[in-house]
Amino acid sequence: MPTGSILTAIRIEWTKIRHEIESLFVQQWDDPELSAMEYRSSERLANWLMSHGFSVEKKAHGIPTAFIARAGIPGGPVVGILLEYDALPGLDNGSEAYRQSLGKSAGHGCGHNHIGPANAGAAIAAFRALKMLNLKGEIYVVGCPAEEILWGKIALYKAGAFAGIDIILTSHGDYQTGSISRPCQSVVSSEFVFSGQAGHGGNKIQSNALLTAEMAVREAYEQCREKFPNILVRHVIRKGGIMPNITPSEARVWFTIRGFNFLETQNALNVIENIARQVSKETDTSVNFQFITESRGYLPNDVLGKLLYETLSVVGPPDWSQSDIEFMQTLAKYCLPNEPMTLDRNIGYFTEGEDYYGQDDGEISWRIPLGRINWAYPTQIPIHHWAWTALSGNKASYPGPLMASEALAIAAVNIMLNLRIVDDAKDELANRTVGLVLTEPRLGANHALVEDPASFWEARWIN
Repeated sequence: MPTGSILTAIRIEWTKIRHEIESLFVQQWDDPELSAMEYRSSERLANWLMSHGFSVEKKAHGIPTAFIARAGIPGGPVVGILLEYDALPGLDNGSEAYRQSLGKSAGHGCGHNHIGPANAGAAIAAFRALKMLNLKGEIYVVGCPAEEILWGKIALYKAGAFAGIDIILTSHGDYQTGSISRPCQSVVSSEFVFSGQAGHGGNKIQSNALLTAEMAVREAYEQCREKFPNILVRHVIRKGGIMPNITPSEARVWFTIRGFNFLETQNALNVIENIARQVSKETDTSVNFQFITESRGYLPNDVLGKLLYETLSVVGPPDWSQSDIEFMQTLAKYCLPNEPMTLDRNIGYFTEGEDYYGQDDGEISWRIPLGRINWAYPTQIPIHHWAWTALSGNKASYPGPLMASEALAIAAVNIMLNLRIVDDAKDELANRTVGLVLTEPRLGANHALVEDPASFWEARWIN
């Protein structure tokens, strides 16, 4: 761990840009954009990095809202830092402690308005410190679109965007504060498009796309509950008609399958695909299987986990003010009136158990050592919820990502100072994957999400 004047220098460089990070928290939150449509959000972050001396490749690898930013002195380790900046549909809200829709198409109900600026700020501070210390090493920032549908990093990986990176660092909001070295869920995602005969609802129509979709959903839950008790099936009917007395010619169901066993999630989707085809055959409809993406859950790396925990111990926990706590208490009470607010105010090192979320950088962690910092929100405020959007837009949410940003900057420089960290992290990755044959992740919706992402969100895309 850097000590004395070196540590002080890194922290000073980070402090110099803290106000810029906070300003971007606001700008990103004010302008939420859906996955693969983050045109302004990605441009804002890319331009900020460019203004601090990074060379930036926009529209990286042909993906309009992806970018790569690099800075440093070649000859040392290459530390990758991941940025996320997409928002979630239907979760817009004011930055108040109550439900207040603003009429926007999306909201930052997962806090990506924090992750992009915080992680980019860490990259800038680390680069400034490297220059000052004349250390060899490169900071390699990957601007990752479409994390909320677990698509962006898989697309970038398959395009070669992660080649040459030695270590990856990132952060995210959650319900604990600290360094994470434990698994999360694998996720597989696909859409089924059922086509049938349109007509008046008064007629008995055998070829009914909506009823077929509903039958497939019911059967999928029943069979997966029996065959795969440890996985979760989630679905939404994205297209199913406009009014009940018009039988729609098309119905679309988007499935995600989640679990800690990647092979089980894949197998469950295969079962659902077979169900869809069988039910469609029985009802004289057709079905188009439109695969979207798949990602393994995190592969732990204790070398990086311990490094980040030590770094957090230097920075300290989030510095919430009394007014921050009071806002979170009010919001938590609005969400769950009969529960007192609980908030993790300490720093931990989390290696036991499993996390219920899925991340597309989970797939990357099986190929490049990855370390992650989490910061806590109250447990009464659900992730992927309007209340998370409300908190993400309020200053009460800033201390967590600011803590993570400063810690990531220190960790990145520490890796440049201690080359053994890279070797040890890579050795751990090799030991954890020895004997495994890592299949390449599947990816779909490429044309839609690259050429016409609106078609994806309007449920009219064709694979």
